[in-house]
Amino acid sequence: MRNKLAGVVLLFTLLSINLAAPTLSAAANADRFTVAGKMLANIDQATWFSEGKSPHVIYVFFDPNCPYCRRIYTETRDQVKQNAIQIRWVPLGILATTSHGKAISILDARNPLKAFYENEDGYSASDGGAIDEALDGTDKAKRALDRNADLLRMAGFDAVPSILFRANNGQAILIHGAPPADRFKKILRYVQ
Repeated sequence: MRNKLAGVVLLFTLLSINLAAPTLSAAANADRFTVAGKMLANIDQATWFSEGKSPHVIYVFFDPNCPYCRRIYTETRDQVKQNAIQIRWVPLGILATTSHGKAISILDARNPLKAFYENEDGYSASDGGAIDEALDGTDKAKRALDRNADLLRMAGFDAVPSILFRANNGQAILIHGAPPADRFKKILRYVQ
């Protein structure tokens, strides 16, 4: 009974901090959780790079030119440095004409995390991510981007950022968009 109550409390809390549109029906919420579970079950098909050394893992589907993805990056610096969270960044190239080439540059880099930092730390509102766009990338990186996009499309859309994690009650959670900073900090407390 206690676990069931904890699950209901977690679901209510997550919904009350605006993880989903407030008009979603119970059936729509159940479908969303089912999709999140399927995505987590297939996450090994994705290509990501990680930062942080925590057992609390979130996957962030991002585009190198996405300002909201950048916001998630900046808002998680303290948690990553304190090893309170491990972020597995799942690159996509879908927003702008340069996005695909920038995502390829990150994946083809000797150190993808370092290339990601270069992209995010030099981000500008006018140009997006700072990394140079690859004119031609490896087939391996291109296939990885395709698989990442396929996995995200499992949710029925291809919007970034999308945040995927398992909550501390075992429920798979998928968040579309970048929650406001105060809500995002609350959400991170529920990561298993």
